[in-house]
Amino acid sequence: MTLDCRKEYDRALNVVADVINSWDPYDLISGGAPCDEFDSEIRSVVSQIPRIANSNDAVHAVSRVFSSAFDHEHFGVDGCREVGEELYRALTDAGFIET
Repeated sequence: MTLDCRKEYDRALNVVADVINSWDPYDLISGGAPCDEFDSEIRSVVSQIPRIANSNDAVHAVSRVFSSAFDHEHFGVDGCREVGEELYRALTDAGFIET
């Protein structure tokens, strides 16, 4: 799916933000960081949506984005498996990915 219109892009941002902010790597938000702490990474994950066809793709997308932004070792594929699978479910439920 392409995110051509602003409304769909904003909806995708909300879906991804819900998943990433609930995951809250390093407990930054729960520790008092602003709610927009991961906005840059969330936008990067949203840009990956057209290339996500399955949960493994979602895991790799999260891993790529967070490894690049933070710590490569902490955000390897295994460290991002649970959140990537949750992201895939959320994107599928929201209609961004057809199963």
